Amino acid sequence: MARFGHPVPVLLVGALLSAGIACTSPAPTTAPAPAAGAGKPKVDRLLVAMPAPATEGNNPNAELDPLTVYQLRPMLEWLVGYSPEGAFEPMLATEWKVDPDGKGLAFKLRQGVPFHGDAGTFSAQDVVYAWEQITRTESTHPHAAAHRVVKVEVVNEHEVVFRLPQPNAEYLNQLSRQSGGFAITSKRDAAALGQEVTMATRPLASTGPYQFKARETGRFISFTRAPGKHYRAAPDFPDLELRWVREASTRLASLLSGEIHATVLPQDLTPEAESKGFKVLQGPISAQRTFLTFYGVYLRNGADVSQGYVHNDVALADVRVRKALNRAIDRAAINKAFFRGKAEPMYIDKMPRKAPYFNPAWEQNFQREYGYEVEAAKALLAEAGYRPGNPLKLRMRMETLPDYGGSEDIQEAIAGMWRAVGVETEMVTIQASEFRPVNDRLGWKDLVSISATSNFDIQGWRVYNSSVPPRSSLEHHDLDPLVRELLQTMDEKRQNELLRKLGDTAFPLHTNVPLFWLPAEIIIDPKVIQAWPYPGSVSRIFSHFDTIKAVLQ
Repeated sequence: MARFGHPVPVLLVGALLSAGIACTSPAPTTAPAPAAGAGKPKVDRLLVAMPAPATEGNNPNAELDPLTVYQLRPMLEWLVGYSPEGAFEPMLATEWKVDPDGKGLAFKLRQGVPFHGDAGTFSAQDVVYAWEQITRTESTHPHAAAHRVVKVEVVNEHEVVFRLPQPNAEYLNQLSRQSGGFAITSKRDAAALGQEVTMATRPLASTGPYQFKARETGRFISFTRAPGKHYRAAPDFPDLELRWVREASTRLASLLSGEIHATVLPQDLTPEAESKGFKVLQGPISAQRTFLTFYGVYLRNGADVSQGYVHNDVALADVRVRKALNRAIDRAAINKAFFRGKAEPMYIDKMPRKAPYFNPAWEQNFQREYGYEVEAAKALLAEAGYRPGNPLKLRMRMETLPDYGGSEDIQEAIAGMWRAVGVETEMVTIQASEFRPVNDRLGWKDLVSISATSNFDIQGWRVYNSSVPPRSSLEHHDLDPLVRELLQTMDEKRQNELLRKLGDTAFPLHTNVPLFWLPAEIIIDPKVIQAWPYPGSVSRIFSHFDTIKAVLQ
């Protein structure tokens, strides 16, 4: 194996893996405790409000996913950290290295790290336990399939090697704080609970600077600072509570009254908070994207695209329909109404404008291909066979996204624009517990859903436009082989070539509805919070609670 070296940003991991280079870094970013005599925080308990996660759970690897694990992030740690600046860094692994063929990923583990409570000390057996949980048959984690083909080899109590059947350009990310999968919890603690970990128990013990305190399903989860000196961080606030508050207006009222100290708000409510002295903090990485996904176009066998599609009666399988839906949307009006014009135009949902593979032609041709034009949208629908006597019928899955409090308003606005061109759009609520099983058996037809995630381009193509599990959104026979090749490509130059080719192929196919690149914003009470360094590129922007700096008194 190669020698140990230095970490790099997410987008360069493929190049690093292909060279067989190893990774370490300087000491992780810390949030030191206030110096003696420097005062104490103005409040002992920091209160952060956000919409509730779609699923609540106590076992992060079996019950949660990258979009819901934020509820346990204050207490969790991973093998690989992710700094507020957006770079991989050591966490529970102090070093890692990759075989030149990309099939072996070795970690040296941090020694002497205690789990919360009386749950023992972190070791290689806890890494194995995390793998066992995320790969168990009933695990709902979307990365489960990727981990099931991997074997974890224990070298000794402080070294493990992940053996991959083939190179995987995503795998390091899937073990990291950025992704939120493969959280490390205590095997000893699971045994001590003596039963299946459910909502009737408590979360499995981990090693973060906060530990679990209390929970009330549907209302809140709270944490307290772990005793003793943490190896990485010392949170300023002794206690932290995450409150689930769905209504943006209620979150604003709670912020103004001092009941909470930080939250997210839609852009139409942000000015009122700012006018009352509250402050907007932005993550430095503009990688948050929002778009609409199409469900129902599933390849019968992605490994053999000649076998066609599962459903032959799905309107969204027709590119004219997808193009009409795009051309019916007034993105400028949505940007002005909901984001005060701060959102950046999105030309392809996984392709940031500054990326090396970005094709300027996508921007140049966007207005012609995707631009708002009601009559063009109507003509495309008519050409596809949908007229007043035979309207296109869709369902819009209504979701409240924790990052962006106005997500339901945006969906309603888009549904109204679609109705204006003759599309019968039914707005429905589908719980995650219902949605996932139907999607797993490829059962949805003509369903549209909003998404807001951080950007990792390789992962985005796999998740949203390929038949590689977990299957999600529109699949296409021209895209699937390219995605599969990309996933096994470790050379950065070749990765960029494939990403450009994927974009060129997908652009005229209207594989989804690109909306905006959004600033990752959190609204804080500056009388309580001095700073909150966070990257803004973690799925669900709420992260790095241990870096929050308190105003001292």
